[in-house]
Amino acid sequence: MGTRANGPDRSLITEVQIRNYKSLAQVVVPLDRLTVLVGPNGAGKSNFTDALSFIADALNSTLALALKQRGGIVAVRRISEGRPNNFGLKVQIHLGRDKWADFAFDVAAAAEGNFVVRRERCRVRQLLQPDHVYEVQNGEFTIEVPGIRAQIEPDRLALPLLSAVPEFRPVFNFLSRMRFYSIAPERVREIQDPDAGAILRRDGSNAAAILREMKRRSRDEYDRVCRLLSKIVPGVSSVEYFSIGQKDTLQFKQDVGTDSPWTFEALNMSDGTLRALGILLAIYQPSTPALVVVEEPESTIHPAAIDVLVQVLKDGAHRAQVLVTSHSPDLLDNKELSDENIRAVECIRGRTIVSTIGEVSRESVRRKLYTMGELMRTGELEPDRARASALAQQLDLFGPLTP
Repeated sequence: MGTRANGPDRSLITEVQIRNYKSLAQVVVPLDRLTVLVGPNGAGKSNFTDALSFIADALNSTLALALKQRGGIVAVRRISEGRPNNFGLKVQIHLGRDKWADFAFDVAAAAEGNFVVRRERCRVRQLLQPDHVYEVQNGEFTIEVPGIRAQIEPDRLALPLLSAVPEFRPVFNFLSRMRFYSIAPERVREIQDPDAGAILRRDGSNAAAILREMKRRSRDEYDRVCRLLSKIVPGVSSVEYFSIGQKDTLQFKQDVGTDSPWTFEALNMSDGTLRALGILLAIYQPSTPALVVVEEPESTIHPAAIDVLVQVLKDGAHRAQVLVTSHSPDLLDNKELSDENIRAVECIRGRTIVSTIGEVSRESVRRKLYTMGELMRTGELEPDRARASALAQQLDLFGPLTP
């Protein structure tokens, strides 16, 4: 499987630091181009991906709206004894070649459910060049950007404003282009409102418009999606955009043993078929995201199709960084995934731990006593707690940039 003619975006998040966000008390998690989060229900996988989604939402709209969508700062900051007053997030990004950046902010609760950005910093470093940095504390620039005389409200992030500065624009562009998907087959199945078809919605509810634009912009990409869908769902030969008055929908061509394939409306297609299409569109959509996050891509998809699904995810990692959550032992056992791609997640006494696979689990797999999937089925796939603890102790939202 190839990439777009104009080449893939090689930027990626190399590390995420989270403090006091929901169940994530203090975690430092390195990410690869393809990372799979595995763990039981309630372990905190969705809280981790939501922390990244929070950053994208805050940059694409406002911090206030991102908090409101999650129930306010009271619902976001960690529930624990001695309830913390604030939460903080940091991402370190490799912007390609010899350029690195980090972006961090710390948000504190204020009276009557309000909040303030206690501190925010963005730093960009390129080999053999001076760092470009800005820093804001409580609405005041403590490290200013030359030529910029801006006033920042204490409850707003500065990066959207400073994205006009060429040095900081790549950081904003990457973080604002992170996309998050939990494909809902019932929304893909519905008759859909007209849409520009550039960015797939989180639930896949504009899938028809995305398919239309894909076919218009690149017939090769469209043909690829149809070909891969036919491998995941045997018998389906193609899927097409179809207009009904002012509404959009999908039509599927299916081989039923006659001379010509039959046409079926999306209304008559299975959840697995519609979810598979949604995942394919998330990976190959016309407007390539910087990071694609997909929740439980294997859900409602037959285990026999897992090999194709993993190939799609790996191909997606050549186009954009990919992060998925999964409960599938079959996915973990796929030979195309290594233990370096996997981050085990568990929750102990309300605290989420995210780390690489523990040494005991690794040794069991190396000695071929168990597979990763078998360990997952028995609940014995454990994170490396010692490494997680060591990394957590290094958490420093505003510390040095370490490429």
